[in-house]
Parts: sequence; C-alpha cells; structure tokens
Amino acid sequence: MGKAEEIEAEKKLWESDEAWELRKTFMEAHYDDYSKIQLQCLSQLFINVTILGCEYSESLMEKIHEMGRGISAKMDRKKAGGSYVKASTAKKRQAVKMDDIQEKDGSKKSKEEPLDNEAFNQRLLALKNALGLTPKHLSAEQMLKTAMTSCLLRWNVKKVNTRVDITIDRFLILTHTFSQYCVDSEQLAVNSLVESFLSTTPRLNEAATEIEFDEKPANLAYAISMSRSLAKLKPSVTADRSVKGLTQALEAVNLSLIQNTRKLEGWSQQFDLVAGDILLATRQLGADQCAKPAMAKVAEEMAAEIALKIVHGKSLDNSGENAYSSLRFSA
Repeated sequence: MGKAEEIEAEKKLWESDEAWELRKTFMEAHYDDYSKIQLQCLSQLFINVTILGCEYSESLMEKIHEMGRGISAKMDRKKAGGSYVKASTAKKRQAVKMDDIQEKDGSKKSKEEPLDNEAFNQRLLALKNALGLTPKHLSAEQMLKTAMTSCLLRWNVKKVNTRVDITIDRFLILTHTFSQYCVDSEQLAVNSLVESFLSTTPRLNEAATEIEFDEKPANLAYAISMSRSLAKLKPSVTADRSVKGLTQALEAVNLSLIQNTRKLEGWSQQFDLVAGDILLATRQLGADQCAKPAMAKVAEEMAAEIALKIVHGKSLDNSGENAYSSLRFSA
C-alpha cells in the first residue's frame, strides 16, 4: 500500500469531508517525518486546535502551530466544523421527544453504535502515543485530560468505598480495592493508569468487556504497574539503601514513602513503611525502640531490607481484607 492509499485509509466514518481534507493535507505534509501512530495523534490534535478551538500546553500548541504552518483551511471554521458548535454560541437544547428514543414498536432505541474493535484499539494506541507527547512536568491527571481530549475519548474515575474504578468510554480499564488507610487512592490509580499506558500495549479484550494491558485483566492493572515501578528502582536502591535513598527513588516514580506507627499492647508499637498502598516492611518495636533515635535506626535497617527485596525482584501479593495496605511483598 502506497503513501496515498495509507493516508486515505485514515478517514473516519464520523469525519466531515471538509475536516478530512484538512487533516489529510496535514498528514501528507508530515507523512515521512513521523510514525503512523504519531501522525494519527498529531493530525487529530491539529483538527482539535484548528476547528474545535481546543487549547493544550504551551509547548504542544507551539508544536501544532509550527507543523500546521502553510496548511490553510479550505473553508470557514464554522463550515469545517459542521456539527461542532462552540459552547458560547450553542442554542438551548430542545426537549427530547419519545419518538427520538423509541422505535415504532415502542422499544427503546439503542444509544450505542456497533463497536469496531480494531478501530477502538487504534484509538487506544493513539492515546498511548498522545500521552508520550504530553509534557512530563504535568500531573498524571493533566496528562490524561490532554491526551483524552486529543483522541476524542471519555474517561471516568469512580470510587465506591475503598475500590477505585477507571473507565474509558464504557470499558473498565483499571479497578483496585485499596486499604481503608490509603488517603490518595484515586491519585495513585490515575498515576498507575498513565504508567501502564506508557509501559505496555492497551487493547480491548476478546469479549469486548474491558481494556487490558498486555492481555492482563483490569483487576490486576494496579498491582502489575506497582511491580514495574518498583523494578525501575533497582539501580537507585543498589547504590543507596538508606531511607533517604529509598525516598528519593520512590519519588522518581511518583510514590511517597510513608512511616506509620500503631500502638500495641503495653509500650510496644507496630512500625510500617508504606508506599503506594504497598506494605514494604513492618517491625514490632519494643519499649526501648520507640524513642525517635532508636526508631530512625530501625527505619534504616528496614530500608536496606526493602532495597534487597527490590533488587531480587520480589513479587507483590494482595494483603487480604482489613489489612493496613492492599499489597505487600510475597513471602
């Protein structure tokens, strides 16, 4: 298939002829400079900026304007948009009539169009590429918002008790039940989702019920992402096995080292080191170890133990119900 045929194959069913001509011109101009997935994403960003009036980060806007220089729109923005109308000029919605939502036999019309699995998978790959293009100083949530908008996808984070579910369009992509002591579960889940997109390949499963990363189900996405994040720490914790070294290494993968203490019987205490709702290490301290200097010494010993587990590639397991973390190193 030649260049012209490959570009023609990119036209989406929902694209107006005018918008497609503009995007097609953009793709022809940059066909030899980018991969297929990158070109799909960048061309959609160009349409979003040129026709829809979307705005992104300053660096991304500069890139899109530079790439679009010399590519003139062939029609007025309102005509090119067709069905796209700015919110400020949109007319008030008309009331929905029963005829609009019912078939002639009285049954409800389906709101969902038949799904083209392969086309949806291509959009997921475009989303992965869009995330790779977003500035890394943005938070994971900001990265997702920018990338989702450019790929015309919807996402939602829902928390029910301690469980966090994330969906893209109508498909579950990540679900994890955190411990009741985790205070930033939604942020951790979103960070994990971005890490998963950047590290693996997203794809709709065979049953078209959920999105999987490297063919692993959505309920394992968080644990697997945390395992990858810890594996990335090997060089750092090999060089520095102190609490400070471990803290800095964890921060590099968007995790924070938390020291938790719980009073036990008598003067003893339970001392835990936790990150990302993972119990990294735990000790039961006697009365003589509960003073600050002694506890700091114990923390250094625990950090060294954690570093060894990371270096040796210890896997993560579920901690079980009513635990003080949702994940822990396997025995």
